[in-house]
Amino acid sequence: MSRFHGQQFAKPENALKRAEELVAVGQKNAALQALHDVITSKRHRTWQKTLEKIMCKYVELCVDLRKGRMAKEGLIPFRIICQQVNVGSLEEVIKYFLKLATERADAARSQAEAMLENVEDLDELTSPEDIMLSYVSADKDKDRTDRELVTPWFKFLWETYRSVLEILRNNNKLEALYAMTANKAFQFCLQYKRTTEFRRLCEILRNHLTNLNNKYRDGRDRPDLTLPETYQLYLETRFEQLKVAVELELWQEAFRSIEDIHGLIALVKKQPKTQLMAVYYAKLTKVFWKSDNKLYCAYAWYKLYNLSKTYNKNLSPSDLKLMASAVLLATMAVSPYERKSISHHYELELEKERMFRMASLLGYNSASQKKESSTTVLSRAALMAELNAKGVVSLALPEVKAIYDCLEVGFHPLTLCELAKPLIGKLG
Repeated sequence: MSRFHGQQFAKPENALKRAEELVAVGQKNAALQALHDVITSKRHRTWQKTLEKIMCKYVELCVDLRKGRMAKEGLIPFRIICQQVNVGSLEEVIKYFLKLATERADAARSQAEAMLENVEDLDELTSPEDIMLSYVSADKDKDRTDRELVTPWFKFLWETYRSVLEILRNNNKLEALYAMTANKAFQFCLQYKRTTEFRRLCEILRNHLTNLNNKYRDGRDRPDLTLPETYQLYLETRFEQLKVAVELELWQEAFRSIEDIHGLIALVKKQPKTQLMAVYYAKLTKVFWKSDNKLYCAYAWYKLYNLSKTYNKNLSPSDLKLMASAVLLATMAVSPYERKSISHHYELELEKERMFRMASLLGYNSASQKKESSTTVLSRAALMAELNAKGVVSLALPEVKAIYDCLEVGFHPLTLCELAKPLIGKLG
């Protein structure tokens, strides 16, 4: 243990000065401990600019030494000091902390790439140590380099995001900072294709929202989701989550993100902005298509078409034709025959529940309809009839209408493939 542990400073400035002296002689651990003692001391519970400088130096040392837990231990009391009088100070420290951790992770990645590229002599013989290592390990040079240089910093950066989200959660004065951190964590997962961490991140945010509605229902600083600004922040965070899930092609997580958005809308009982709903239905078309739910994919396209036609004043006639064509093609892709199932009653109930959930995401089912199958409301025949009644079929591109006439109007069982093949080829 450092001989500076437990040292008391009458003024925070003295602790900062002492920490800088210790850093200058290479004693970073002792400097970190000195600042930790000041930050966690009950003697300094009033915000002052010096405390912000101390915290900046503190997180800088935590990053240098990869002490994620100590960083969290220091940020918690600093949050308590700042949240009532100066949230901006906490924001500056958090941003600085995330910036330092991100820079070190990026630097480690660049260093690892440079080590693999910077081979001075291509004819140089492999050392005996490298030969032995290649026999006892299946890892390639890149894998070993990543594990030694990159992985520790990626783990630290991930731990940093997790700790900051935990510190900022469910506090109405910190909700903007919380949303910013969540978005940065999403971009980290997307940039480095961290699918496992993305799933964990989604679960963390999901638990925070659940606790907000249950455990912290009567909390003094609890965010009020009925306030427009708060509701918008939470919605935009979930939509960013959905976008990243789709880009990472995590379709199950994308579906859960859509359910999160739908649950948030149902909780607040307030419809989001039109632009967000357009993104919602556009992503829903992809998720339903990937999950082979073609009927619900067609209905999602129809919802997107109606929304765009009604509210998008900049939608050109050619774009409207393309959207109408997409709706019609998605509807024709649905099998016209119902699949007969001989499943057990339990499996039928599960299927019925699944169909109800998907229909509710499209806004078609109500609680009173849950006892009935959602196929009584949503069906290929019903959607096709509505497309004809609303003029969507007549608005589609000529090539798509030709396919529609071939498949839906005429009856050519023996020559259907020959007639449809050149028409479908024109779409490509």
